[in-house]
Amino acid sequence: MSKAKVLIVEDDSMLCTVFEMFLDELGYSQCGTVPSGEDAIKHCETNKPDLILMDIHLKGEIDGIETAKKVLEKHNIPVIYISGDSDVSTVQRAVLPNTYGFMTKPVYKNSLELNIEFALLKHKLLNS
Repeated sequence: MSKAKVLIVEDDSMLCTVFEMFLDELGYSQCGTVPSGEDAIKHCETNKPDLILMDIHLKGEIDGIETAKKVLEKHNIPVIYISGDSDVSTVQRAVLPNTYGFMTKPVYKNSLELNIEFALLKHKLLNS
């Protein structure tokens, strides 16, 4: 199994704990947990995650979609959105070249694993 480094961008501490537990159980390495888009951008500069799990509604000035755009400008890091929003306009806004998945809450461990593996494999194929 892949030991990808995953960054969690989520402002709900309880959900962060759940995602951290899932990642540990699935054998992924945690690259960190941050509550805002601004923190995520800074974190990517120094820690270079292999994948980002990104909530859309975050603390701070920019949301998860804007954060993903800024990450795309400087880094080629795949993003899987995790959100309580599933309306078409939000999904349409989220479609970027580094978008590799969109999961709605609640998130289940087996679905998370499938989405992570799909994203990592697709990113590898598109960038080889």
